[in-house]
Amino acid sequence: MRGIITTVMAMALTREDLQSLLRWLDEDPEFRAELRRKLLAEPLIIEIRMPTDWMAGVDSRLDRIEARLGKVEQDVGTLKQDVGTLKGKALEIDYRTKASSIFGMLLRGGRDASEFVSGKLEEAEAKGIVSSREADFVMAADLLWMGNVRKGKFEEETLVLVAESSWTIDFGDVNRAFEKVEVLKRIGVWAVPFVGGSEWASPEVRDEALKKKVLCGIDGQLEPLRAEFDELEQLLAFWRP
Repeated sequence: MRGIITTVMAMALTREDLQSLLRWLDEDPEFRAELRRKLLAEPLIIEIRMPTDWMAGVDSRLDRIEARLGKVEQDVGTLKQDVGTLKGKALEIDYRTKASSIFGMLLRGGRDASEFVSGKLEEAEAKGIVSSREADFVMAADLLWMGNVRKGKFEEETLVLVAESSWTIDFGDVNRAFEKVEVLKRIGVWAVPFVGGSEWASPEVRDEALKKKVLCGIDGQLEPLRAEFDELEQLLAFWRP
């Protein structure tokens, strides 16, 4: 009897096997008692075999669900990027349309500087001072704005602002503005880098911008502030060729 039980417990059971086992237990009390003792003495491992075609169908459905979830995650990621891009473009347009008021505390007679900068770069490129790649890099700025310094020791001198705008200002924005102005300084154009946005990616980004003498703007509020004009003049002097 023990050998029979061991064999039954070791084999993989189907639904029909289980039904036969239940009938056997009902009909044979001795077998039922022996089985009870066996269950208490040793662990029971039962393998339930599901129909192969049914399991294949389950696997197929799970694969489709996983694929759909992956597509949803991809779409959400793309949507976030698109929203970020749209917000950045809207901010860039906002700076273009409001440049006179945003930079009015610093410059009078504000105007677009694209033609002026392009001409200076063209002359420098012809002399071999800058490469065409550097010229294109500068001209790709989000905004080129110029005017005459409103007051202080540089009053009425012409100045160009090279702006990079982004909804969330990061190190990349700071570095691009900085590098573009370095090119202009090399060819004798007095320009100041500017980064503007609605928020900083981190406090470290703001610290880096101020360390590199980059004029900053959050929601149109410039830093250094109007009340800190001495500090602002130091920033202007740093970039003066």
